[in-house]
Amino acid sequence: MLRALFLAGLCAVSALARGATIDGREYVPLADVAAKFGLSAPASAGPKKFVASGGGKSLQVEVNSREAMIDGVRQWLSFPARMDGAAPCVSQLDIDHTIAPALTLGKVEGVKPVRVVVLDAGHGGYDNGAASPFGYEKEYTLDVVRRLRKKLEAAGVKVVQTRNSDSFIPLEARPRVANRLPGAIFVSIHFNSADWKPSANGIETYAIPPLGAPPSGQDDVMARDRIAENGHALEPIDFTFAATMQHALMAKLQVEDRGVKRARYVVLKDASTPAILIEGGFLTNSGDASRIASPTWREAYAAALATGILEFRKFASSGAKPREKAEY
Repeated sequence: MLRALFLAGLCAVSALARGATIDGREYVPLADVAAKFGLSAPASAGPKKFVASGGGKSLQVEVNSREAMIDGVRQWLSFPARMDGAAPCVSQLDIDHTIAPALTLGKVEGVKPVRVVVLDAGHGGYDNGAASPFGYEKEYTLDVVRRLRKKLEAAGVKVVQTRNSDSFIPLEARPRVANRLPGAIFVSIHFNSADWKPSANGIETYAIPPLGAPPSGQDDVMARDRIAENGHALEPIDFTFAATMQHALMAKLQVEDRGVKRARYVVLKDASTPAILIEGGFLTNSGDASRIASPTWREAYAAALATGILEFRKFASSGAKPREKAEY
């Protein structure tokens, strides 16, 4: 059912590819994928790295890694790239759910016009979220949402907030706000933390994982990963929204690109509307924390978020291909 959301041209990758079973999964030579999308034959780009490019498009993978670079933006695969003899390969699931849609951004069906944007300021009330020497996550998320709301409303977009003050809202209640509104999309704003790795920095955007695939931070497929949630009905659309947003953020901000990732967060799995979550930097990293504490930077961040939302809204309304990083 989910694959039916993709255009026939994307689904044809399965028919043209030569499959191999690796790690118990179907894998396809990277050369076949490159040929399908008009890219050059994969060439070595360093230890265990292979790149294919052409026509302004590019695809780079690293063997035994889930990290990929597609058209200048980092993407996280569900399963690592592998070698089959001398040939680098990628999983069929990743071709269908990440590589193909990222290389042909906007080639997804079933997208409805956006009538309202629901902005979710993470945490609130007794839930402070992450902390830096300058403030709490709950304060920054609400500030960014307020700035973002002004920019979207100035562009003629109807906006609803899940919280308007320093109040606690249960996770389950947040996507319900969007679920009740026809034509809504849901954007959850957060900031990151990693006490065990203070060097961690940058921005990442999340969508729900494909059904049967692990989240980005989990190595193996668990039983829960095979359970269909509300969010899975729109997984291809959510990925397009997340990729569109990450392209906009990386084009507008000078920050580390942590990529488009996947997670079964409550606000994503319970959503029956297109839904993404953005982690706008690490409050445990000195550089990120200083930027996030700056009202000037938060204003620029809100402007970049607005660009991504408006780009997806334009695509949803007219079918116009969302801009990629190099096109801004």
